[in-house]
Amino acid sequence: MEMDALTRKAMAVWPALAVQMGERPGEWTPSRLAMREDARVSRILLRLDKSGATPLVLKHEDRPRRPQVFAEAVQAHVAAQEGFPDGVPAIRAVDLDRQSLVMDYVPGRPLSVVLDGASPQTQSAALRLAGAWLAGFHRGRLGDRRVFQPKFTLGFLDQVLAEISRGERAVSEPDLFRACAESLIGQRAEFEAQQTVAAATHGDMHMRNLLIGSDRAWGVDFAGGRVVPVGHDIGRLLADYAILRAPHADIPVGSVLPPQAEQAFFAGYDLVGPDDPSVRLLVRHRVLAEWWGLPVSGRSTAQERRWQRLKSLVPRVFAQH
Repeated sequence: MEMDALTRKAMAVWPALAVQMGERPGEWTPSRLAMREDARVSRILLRLDKSGATPLVLKHEDRPRRPQVFAEAVQAHVAAQEGFPDGVPAIRAVDLDRQSLVMDYVPGRPLSVVLDGASPQTQSAALRLAGAWLAGFHRGRLGDRRVFQPKFTLGFLDQVLAEISRGERAVSEPDLFRACAESLIGQRAEFEAQQTVAAATHGDMHMRNLLIGSDRAWGVDFAGGRVVPVGHDIGRLLADYAILRAPHADIPVGSVLPPQAEQAFFAGYDLVGPDDPSVRLLVRHRVLAEWWGLPVSGRSTAQERRWQRLKSLVPRVFAQH
């Protein structure tokens, strides 16, 4: 393949990584899997192939230069791999200083890609696999059953509202945001005094970090989440789906997901159900978090697309507004 500058940088690290694995670097052929290069991030994933061998993936992050953050991400990946070896690609070699690693290739596509424009049946099948993967991941480092405490999440939401009032935080359509946030805070009693399940979480559980194969899934890009209620991971993943990929016309008023999608996900995820208090609160809170996380102006194309989809979803989730 013809190599651009970022590919050349990644392949410059490959010989040292290959030595760690006892491999001859010249026997492997690279091809690009994915690349991101913008003002903030410069990162590439290359597939490496060798006759008769299982393919590998070389990941190189050129920018930003954060060796400590990269090291923590590697540690989180290894911990996930130990807890759920069938669901996490194994890391084979690492160069922390040059922010590069080699891991096993897995035959999956990002959940966001699989769901894009897919039929309801295809979406349901993919969401079932996503739910099964997340249950397996949580089960690998399961915590205790505990009484859910919504005061922490809702207290933070109160802080966000106070920052908006003081002019310290800007959000699009602030009056509508306030009405929706206050509505959720007002439902506090509906989430209290109920049990949930805790587990070590992914920490960045969105659709791009789940790879879907024909009959199984794998997780990547772990952020070393704490042992907290499982609704943190579930809420982030399902809100990401609801905003970007769910057919909003199929979402009942007051809900976040179409019934078929919710049933499919929880057919795979068997540690808690959709009535779990952490799931019910945190998926709605995540919709608000995505809202306040978007810039008011100067949005990128992707951010503008997310904002337009959010505006379409919000009347479903917070129906009275």
